Amino acid sequence: MDRRGFLVCTGVFLGLLLCVQIATGAEKAARPKPPLPFVPGSWTLVILPDTQHYSETFPGLLRLQTQWIVDHRDKRNIAYVLQNGDITNRGTRIQWERASRGMGILDGVVPYAIVPGNHDYPNGGKSAARTILMNDYFPPSRFEKWPTFGGTMTPGRIENNFHLFEAGGKKWVVVGLEWGPRDKTLAWADGILRKYADRKAIVFTHAYLYDDSTRYDWAAKSNRQRWNPHSYKTAGGMNDGEEIWNKLIRKHANVFLVINGHVCGDGLGFQVSKGDHGNPVNEMLVDYQVQPIGGGAWLRLLEFLPDGKTVQAKSYSPLYETYKTDSQNQFVFTVE
Repeated sequence: MDRRGFLVCTGVFLGLLLCVQIATGAEKAARPKPPLPFVPGSWTLVILPDTQHYSETFPGLLRLQTQWIVDHRDKRNIAYVLQNGDITNRGTRIQWERASRGMGILDGVVPYAIVPGNHDYPNGGKSAARTILMNDYFPPSRFEKWPTFGGTMTPGRIENNFHLFEAGGKKWVVVGLEWGPRDKTLAWADGILRKYADRKAIVFTHAYLYDDSTRYDWAAKSNRQRWNPHSYKTAGGMNDGEEIWNKLIRKHANVFLVINGHVCGDGLGFQVSKGDHGNPVNEMLVDYQVQPIGGGAWLRLLEFLPDGKTVQAKSYSPLYETYKTDSQNQFVFTVE
């Protein structure tokens, strides 16, 4: 081989080597980080975000989610499941029947709590009135057999409810609030949080945090935050995120977590606020309804580690059998 041929061959070889290195580097850069491992001794709170499209079009996905929860109850030490509203998409009987069958897989196996979203009212999400078929399919009597069920604001109506349980060596109270909670609802919740001030508190409702990771605030931002409860003019008055914060959440030292759904966009948000007593309040939006096939059966898993302080937030789909591990879907926060 002459000198020219040698240089050409060497250049080709080095070029191929560089391409391999670039490709390998790109592959490493694109490779998602692994899911956080489940830590033995942890317990899990499962968030079942807006299931409206499952109840309307893909009912098998809701059953897939709840069956996964049942199948992993012991392995993941699942203590409770919270469904954060928009159980249905149009509030029709067929959709409530599908939701009832799907959630029914949990009955007698894993305790759960539900609240209504705007789409659970029978007018396509406009929620002009507070009439709802929810109590025909999920009456308080469906929950009363569980020792963890605390009660409801209104006899015979499940829209506002609370639950008491123990997990991880701590006592917990969960308070579920209706869509756009009224002042009287917040007054009721205030009484529950005061009565159980010795328990760590979780509050969940349909609309609270927006996907800009700030609370819904009609007074300051109006329609710049889409789908604020005040834009729906639901009967009986209502409160948005900022109003719920000022009238209820910030006053209670035991509240450490607020959860909601409702927001399309990317459906994700998180921030930490300081309550009046200096307590950090973790505020979390999770809603996967804009994902393919109505949400892709994605669940939010909150794993409370045995140290009593650390919580791993993870996102898992039993349909795809995989995790989302980007920073909005996998992160860590603390209980103080």
